[in-house]
Formats: sequence, structure tokens, C-alpha cells
Amino acid sequence: MLRNMLIIIIVLLVALAYTDSFAELSKTMPMTKHKHIKGDEPLPQTNHYPYNPGMITDSPGDIVGYTYYDYQTNGSSGDRMALVEDGSKMFAWMMLPGWPYPGTPRHVYYNWADPDGIYSWPEEGFQVSETAGSGYTNVDLYENRSAIAYHQGNNVIISMEWDPPGMGFFTHYNVPNQLFPQTPDSPGLCFWPYLTVDRNDNIHMMMTENTNLRMQRMGYTRSEDGGENWTNFTFVDTVMVISSVLDASPVSDRVVVAYAKTQDTTTQLYNDIVYYSSVDGTTWDWRYGMINVTNYGTDDDSLWAYTDVDVIIDYNDYMHLIWNANWVTDEGVYFRTFLFHYSEETGEITEITAKPDSLWTNISGAWNRPICKMNLGIQEASGAIFATWTQFDTSDVSAGGFGNGDIFKSYSDDGGAWWANPVNMTCSHTPGCYPGECDSDHWSTLADVVEGTSPEWEAQLHLFYTNDKDAGGIPQDEGVATENPMRYFHYITTDIPEDDNRPVNFSLNQNYPNPFNAGTVISFNLKADSDVIIDIYDITGARVTTLVDGQMPAGNHEITWDAADVASGVYYYKLTAGDESEARQAVLIK
Repeated sequence: MLRNMLIIIIVLLVALAYTDSFAELSKTMPMTKHKHIKGDEPLPQTNHYPYNPGMITDSPGDIVGYTYYDYQTNGSSGDRMALVEDGSKMFAWMMLPGWPYPGTPRHVYYNWADPDGIYSWPEEGFQVSETAGSGYTNVDLYENRSAIAYHQGNNVIISMEWDPPGMGFFTHYNVPNQLFPQTPDSPGLCFWPYLTVDRNDNIHMMMTENTNLRMQRMGYTRSEDGGENWTNFTFVDTVMVISSVLDASPVSDRVVVAYAKTQDTTTQLYNDIVYYSSVDGTTWDWRYGMINVTNYGTDDDSLWAYTDVDVIIDYNDYMHLIWNANWVTDEGVYFRTFLFHYSEETGEITEITAKPDSLWTNISGAWNRPICKMNLGIQEASGAIFATWTQFDTSDVSAGGFGNGDIFKSYSDDGGAWWANPVNMTCSHTPGCYPGECDSDHWSTLADVVEGTSPEWEAQLHLFYTNDKDAGGIPQDEGVATENPMRYFHYITTDIPEDDNRPVNFSLNQNYPNPFNAGTVISFNLKADSDVIIDIYDITGARVTTLVDGQMPAGNHEITWDAADVASGVYYYKLTAGDESEARQAVLIK
């Protein structure tokens, strides 16, 4: 009873965040410097919670494996999955199999799914790294198999998979990662590798320095023989955030490196978005070749980029950039977050979406913004660009005070001049949740290849993300330790033309409005005539009512839940149609 009362109080507080009286509170937060997590730091000694698969709600997608280490990157998300031309998929992630750390060794894990979706190691994965403490991994395709980059100890490793893939056989190579020492306590070692493989099978890698000094250096290296030998590790720039990402053209030898470049060495918040481009993947002008696409601050503008960046080159050989930005003033940094896109073809910057500055507390956590961890993908048939990102807001905050992330998507079919309204793909709201009960979808990566022929109703996105069971990042002392599924989500766009009422998939949509007062609409799609049951449950799992129990035809449907006689609180509605079922959460506030 006490727990239910607490949840209702939290829900009511969340609702107040939308009122005018609260909208002006705490628009800015102080310019806090977040620590870079390498992996050899002791983590907080907290209780830990194993994964409980019996929860009524759960975020969508296959479970590829698990991890207690919810973090996957400090800054830019990069790539932790790849889609092969034959339809097989490769995944790599930072895996902590138990608690506490470092008592339990952290490793890099890998899984592979064949074109029929059969996993080599179902819901488990295979340990790739040989040394405990390995992590912060990215992956790309080398021919038809994976090249996995990560750091372990003071080294950076590339693990090259044997052919055929999915067997668990790798060859490991050391990658040069040391610049000239700055001080005896700062030997110039660089970590957090990001990589891309070009169409000539050259492997390109960027890393960032781990130092106790204020500024960090970045370096670049390349292998032209499958990881066995590398070019000299070359200094590129000094930065204050971990952001550098790379991409290789699918139609030429071109390679691009992009990152957030520091413009004020007193804070991590004053950054421009810059890039270098090599037409042949081997010739780089690190001294004069940098191109600044934002030029923030040149006309007393207080808008600045943060740390999340992604880059992709389309099938016409044009580059696209995406990043998040905030207004930064003497008061601090505003919560209002913009998501921007830059088109090399037009030279234009466009806004994809923005999160309003009505947040009343900092719920995003270290190295995050209300919009963060973005990725880009390209659909070859239509030429459309797809963007995905994690988004937080005050309508979905855990009992520990951190936002439960959802993963959103948008697309542009004209090179980035126009962007579709954002769509919440995971819709896993769990406001007021306790450890082990949260669904915070975060640290996602989108496969570069988006399948299908139309961005509106024939698009298939392939996502890999952390389904964090207690919001916040445990390496940053946020929340407590939980065993978190690493999920692969094959998202099929359910938007269809007005003259075609055929559903493309079984789906249950988020109720609207939510939170709601007395009445709300629940919509769903049936791909075939089915026996349908829609039940409503309270927070304890007790069934409150049944809205539908009977045969319904294939197609799109809407029903209204009249909750006039139901008390305020968190409820779950579950759709069962034949052998398929799905559940979502609704918040009733009176």
C-alpha cells in the first residue's frame, strides 16, 4: 500500500512539471565536468538486481546477451552492430556478467545471428577479449565478418573474426595507441577506439587520450592488411570530450572523421562540429584540412555542440552529420536540447527536433542530454536518411531520479532539408520504477543499412541497445547495479499509405493521451483475423478490467479505456492476439 502511494506521488510530481508554474524552474544546470570512465575505476558498492523476465512490460527486441555494466560509451555511440548483405547480423558490447566490479571481470562479448535470426549463442554471446577489464567496443564489417575494436588495460585491440563468421574464432592484434608523453603522469596513451572499414578493406581508427590534464589529444591510425600492421599513430587535435567517429563511402574510396572540437578549455560544453575528409582513405591533411560546419560563437551566438556526433556517407557520396546542442550562458547550460543535421551537398544545417526547456531537474545523467546517443542510417533504394536517438523527459523518471530513455527515429527523403515528425520506437515508459523494474532504453546503435524501398512505409531499421533496468549509469554512481538485457530490435515502419489499409505488422501503440485523466485511446494493428484480448493491470499485476475479448479482423483498430471509476496510478494494458502479445504502460492522474 505504501509503495503504491509513493508511485502515485511521483506520478503527480511528474505531471506538475508540465504546468506553467513549474516551467520556469531550473532551466539551466551548472557546467559540471563529467569524469571519463576508462574501466579500471572501482564502481560503487551497491545492491544488485538480477534480470526478472516476469515483468508485465519489457522493452522490445531479442535478447542478444546481458551486462551489469550499463554504460557502452562515454560520448558518441558509434557502431556496435553491423548488417551483412545476406541478412546476418553481428553484435559487440561491453559485458559485466555479475557484481561487484572489479571482482567480476569485464569483457567484450560478441554474438552473431544468421539470415533466419538463429543466434550462435542465444541470449548469451561469446567472450572475445582475452584480458579482464576490456571494454568500450565498436564493430564494423571486414568483408563478411566482424572487426571488433576495444581497449584492455593500457592497450587497444582489434579482434578479426575468421571466415565463416559466427563460429567464435578471432585473431587479436595490438593497435598503436600512444602519442608522445606530456608529463610523467600523462604518458600519452589513448583509448575509446572508434573504427570504420572502407571498400578496400582498410581499417581506420580514432582514439582519445586518457589524461589527468585538462585537454585530451586524439590520434589516428590505419591498417591495410587486416589488422596485422598499422601506420604510425598520428596526432590529430586536442579536445575535452570523447566524440570522434568515422565513416567510409559505400561508392568511393573516401573516408571521413568527425568530432566535437573544443573552443574553450575551461569546460566540456563549448564545442563546434568539425570534420576531415580523405578522398582516397590514405591521404590526410591533419594540419589544414579541418572543416568547421557550425562555427558557433563567431557572432555572439551562445549555442554550442556537446559530445554526441555521428557521420555517414550516402550512396551519392555526400556526407551527413548529426549532433546535439544546447544554449550555454554565464548561468550554465540550458536543458533545451536541439538535434541538428548537416548536409554536405547543400551546406545547410537543419533542425530534426528539439526538447523544450521545461525540465525541472537534471534527469539525463552524466554525458547525456535530453536528446543524445544519435545514429544515422541510409536507405539505398529511396536515398532517405534515417536518424535515431535516445530521448529523456520528466514524464518518465525512475524512483532514483533518473530519466528512463526511449529510442526515437525520424527520416528525411530530400537530403535533410525536411525531417518527419519523431516517432517513439520503444515506448517503454516506467515512471516511478524501482531497480530491476525500469525500462530505460539507451546507448543504442543503428545499422548503417536501412532496408526497404520507401522511408514512409517500407523501412526496416536494425537497432542494438541497452535495456537498462535502473535508469542512470552505474559507472557514474547513478542508480544501482542491475542485470540489463542487450537487445536487438528489428523495427519495421508501420506507417502506410492512406489508400492501403493493410497492416504491415502486429503492434500495440502507446495510449494517447498519456498521462491521462479518466479516458485514453489505445490503438493497435492486427496482421490477421485474430481472437483478441486486451486486459488492464495495476502495478501489482492484478487485473483491473478487460476491454476486449473476442474475434477482430485484420487491420488498424482503436478502443477507448474509460477509467472514470479507477484510482490514480500506473497501469499496464496488454494485447494478446493468437500467439502474439505486447504490453505497454499508462499513467492515470486525477
